[in-house]
Amino acid sequence: MTALPTPDRLRLAARRLFAEQGYAGTSIRQIVRRAGANLGAVTYHFGGKQGLYHAVLAEAIAPLVERVTQAAEGPGSPVDRLEAVMRAYFTHLDERRDLPALISREMAQGRPLPPPLREAIGRIRQVLTSLVAAGQAEGSIAPGQPLHFGLSLLAQPIYFALVRPGLARFTDGATEQPAWRAALIEHAVAFARRGLESPVTVEQP
Repeated sequence: MTALPTPDRLRLAARRLFAEQGYAGTSIRQIVRRAGANLGAVTYHFGGKQGLYHAVLAEAIAPLVERVTQAAEGPGSPVDRLEAVMRAYFTHLDERRDLPALISREMAQGRPLPPPLREAIGRIRQVLTSLVAAGQAEGSIAPGQPLHFGLSLLAQPIYFALVRPGLARFTDGATEQPAWRAALIEHAVAFARRGLESPVTVEQP
C-alpha cells in the first residue's frame, strides 16, 4: 500500500475500516496507522474524517451510477435495459466486495444520508422509475408503483452481496465458484423479468 500516493492509501484504508466498523467506530488514528501515514494527513488531504468518508463513498459509488446509467441508455426494450441495470449491479458488487457493508451501515444509522450517497441513490432511483414507467406506458411492464419495481430489481443483487460471506461458509465455498455465481445471476434476472412482465395487476396505493 505504501507505493500509492498518500490520499489513495488513506481512501483505501478508510474504506476497509468504515466497512468493517462503521463511521463512528473508526478513528483517524486507525486510518493513518493502516495507511502508513502521519496523523495530520487526513486533515491535510481531506479536511477531516468526514471529508475522507465522503470521498470514500463517492469513489465507491460513482462507478456504479455510471454503469447503471450506461445500462439504462443501452439498446432494447425497457425490460431489456432493466435487466442490464440488474446485471450492472451484480458486476459492480462483485468487484467492490466491501461496498454493501459500507452502504448498509450508513443506511442503518437513521441520520440524513451523506451527499455522495444521497445523490447517487437519487440518480439510480430516477433511472429505474423512468424505465419502469416507459415500459408501463407501452404495455410491456405490469401496472404498479415504478419505485416498487425498481426496489425489487435491486433487492436480489444487494441481498446476495450482503449474505455472500455467510453463504460461502455454509456451502464450503461452492457459492464462490464462477459457475455458481453465473447461474445465480441468470436465475435472478429471469425471476425479475417474470415479475416485470407479469400480467397480474398490482393495486396502486
